[in-house]
Amino acid sequence: MAAFRFIAWVLVALAIALLGADGVSSLETGEPVMRTTESVLGLIGVNAAALIENSPGGVSQALNTIMGLPLWGVVGIIGVVLTLIFRPMD
Repeated sequence: MAAFRFIAWVLVALAIALLGADGVSSLETGEPVMRTTESVLGLIGVNAAALIENSPGGVSQALNTIMGLPLWGVVGIIGVVLTLIFRPMD
């Protein structure tokens, strides 16, 4: 359980770092910048458009929605949910 708690907190920290990167980019350009999940995955070499295109119907729609969200939101929600699930029990 401790390993899952650690992973959950790492995901929360990663989400905060991604949010900070978007904030710094917004300050640099003078306009709001939000990197989507698709754009960040594209930076590491994952073709999100092909992934969505080759998925079955319902999964394709869900992936399309997720790829349009900011990555800090996706990672942050997963991290917070895992943090709540694997919290220490008294």
